[in-house]
Amino acid sequence: MSNLNYPYIVKSLPYEIVSLEPVIDKTTLVIHHDKIYLNYIEKLNLIIKENKDLSNYSILELIYNPFLIPPTILNKTLYYAGGIYNHELFFDNLTSNKHNMINGLFNKMIIEEYKSFDNYKNIILKLAASPINYHWIITTINCKNKLQTIGLKDNDTTIPLNLYPLLVIDIAEHAYFIKYHNHKDDYVNSIFSIINYDVVNERLLKIINKKKNS
Repeated sequence: MSNLNYPYIVKSLPYEIVSLEPVIDKTTLVIHHDKIYLNYIEKLNLIIKENKDLSNYSILELIYNPFLIPPTILNKTLYYAGGIYNHELFFDNLTSNKHNMINGLFNKMIIEEYKSFDNYKNIILKLAASPINYHWIITTINCKNKLQTIGLKDNDTTIPLNLYPLLVIDIAEHAYFIKYHNHKDDYVNSIFSIINYDVVNERLLKIINKKKNS
């Protein structure tokens, strides 16, 4: 998480803007990162500018401690903060390395929890097709150190649920519609080829080690 202090800044992508093609096209990624994500940063900065008492808090601190936020601006503050948080997780767990296969402890836990990677993918595809119209599908680790894959709406985060995000997929229309149109399932199937499982494993190990030391 890059935004430790106000004013919050746009985090650069860890890959070239064209390097996720053909899975995610350049136009979609430019709109997604340089307009939608940027807009969340700008809107949250504006809120904090008008509420100086919040200027010493990071985005994570705002999400973890909603009682710090005045009730009149609570919903919009958490909406923009959650949008920044989720998008940074999403952008960071993508890679231009098309040969980056699932590996490590995350792979082991996938097999333990879902029996096979195909079963895991099918759960994600079912969540993506849900009439609830989720905006995010996130594989997390829960308090029992078990994997749990959930769908979230709008810019809700896993933090209030006491779940730690490992693999984040944005399934809002802006993430896929230009290229895939109504075929969200094709987008979800394709995105597994550009997931950075090294980043996912780093997140997993960091959380497990943190729990051991707490």
